[in-house]
Amino acid sequence: MEDLTGNLVMVHPKLTDDPVQRQGQVGIITSANLAKDEVYVGFGNSPLGLYSADALLVLKPHNELYKDILTHIKEMDTPDFKTLMEITLLQEKSSVNYLRDAMELAATNERTLAYSTVSLQDKLGLVRDVGQEQQLTARMGR
Repeated sequence: MEDLTGNLVMVHPKLTDDPVQRQGQVGIITSANLAKDEVYVGFGNSPLGLYSADALLVLKPHNELYKDILTHIKEMDTPDFKTLMEITLLQEKSSVNYLRDAMELAATNERTLAYSTVSLQDKLGLVRDVGQEQQLTARMGR
């Protein structure tokens, strides 16, 4: 299983029960016990937050996001398209500061957030089930 320590995540903006009140904020995973669904996230000098994987968002992989943008371009408003393209450009730079900026841009509105992020839980599910997903995709003729 991959080590999640050091990865940037965003606390879901609509999380209703967050004892450290960090909804919509970007932090860094300090430790994780996925068997117990416990992910600790640091926010600078503030106390650590304890979250389940479905309460945290990560950016979609650059290639997947870029493909989604081009696939759904006709459904997007121009400002959303520009914001999403800017997110992909920031992702290409691969530095933590640029990735943080990209995540903060993703939270600009609900549409850009929905297009550009997935829950950490979904990301980890995809990592674990890649073989099954490829088999399903092959059967669907995509």
